[in-house]
Amino acid sequence: MTLKDKPSPHQSDDAAVATHKDKPSSNPSADGAVTAESVLEPPCVALMPNSEVDASVSASELTAAVQSLPPLPVPMTSWKLSGDTVIGLAHRRKGLPCQDAVAFRQSQRPILALSDGAGSAAISERGAQALVIGITRFLQTMEDDFSPWLDGENDASQAQATRWADRMLLHAKGLLADLAHGERRDIRDLRATLQVAIIGERRIFWWKVGDGAIVAKCSAGLWSLGNPTSAKGEFANQTCFVDTASASDVQSGVLPTSEIFGIALMSDGGAERLVSYDGSKVANRLGEWMNHVAEQRFATDRIALAFHEPAMWERTSLDDRSIVLAARLQNVPST
Repeated sequence: MTLKDKPSPHQSDDAAVATHKDKPSSNPSADGAVTAESVLEPPCVALMPNSEVDASVSASELTAAVQSLPPLPVPMTSWKLSGDTVIGLAHRRKGLPCQDAVAFRQSQRPILALSDGAGSAAISERGAQALVIGITRFLQTMEDDFSPWLDGENDASQAQATRWADRMLLHAKGLLADLAHGERRDIRDLRATLQVAIIGERRIFWWKVGDGAIVAKCSAGLWSLGNPTSAKGEFANQTCFVDTASASDVQSGVLPTSEIFGIALMSDGGAERLVSYDGSKVANRLGEWMNHVAEQRFATDRIALAFHEPAMWERTSLDDRSIVLAARLQNVPST
């Protein structure tokens, strides 16, 4: 683990979400922040209207049940993408640049990437930009390798997932090393986290190094992927970065595309008011955003407007905030 040097001290779970565990009311909170009234026990939290689920089911049971279903093809053109970065108030007040970066592409297949530069690194915003641009371009050029795995009828093997997890880490490290060499900088000056999602007709591959959150939406609701707390150290400003990461620091997985209707990547600043510290609760607003992205009525400036609401800044780190989303309509049958 490496210190991120974020601008706030350690924040307990109740600073971001209410610890009371009531069921959600029929009217979610207006500001979309995680509250006792807008969440359920994991895995199905911040339920969509008219959805019913046994809240006693564990996250691992839900994931296993979803992954056990036979994958059906979903046209990659069904997905709509959006995303943006918003400079944090702490950085704005100090005259510092936004150190988050996002990139998303829909050529051939949807690819999402998000990176959060380390606050202690001199030009981490350059590292974050290099990572999201370089990794999406790399994955776009590997279409022939991805197509049989993510689009084909054969089961996705663990060997394929492991192979790609390792390959992506190696390439990400290379991107930073090349930039450091060209700028005559120590690679530590560029350090950043990285999250990626690659969508296929039958499978979605997600991958992350460091903190932040990845949230998926299925018919039952929203849940956070992976283990958010394992990417954090003892303190809130501690995490793992690409330049120092080993294979054991990578979290990744495969989801059946037919059962997923939205996926969102967020920096830790972006997730502060949308996902609880341990990933067990997700705000209703995230599901609403995914619905609007899928319906093509989501203006990108809504991200900046939402992240600048006073309720979204209160008792937070004032860090940069970024999010990138992909979503598709639920009422359109797979083909």
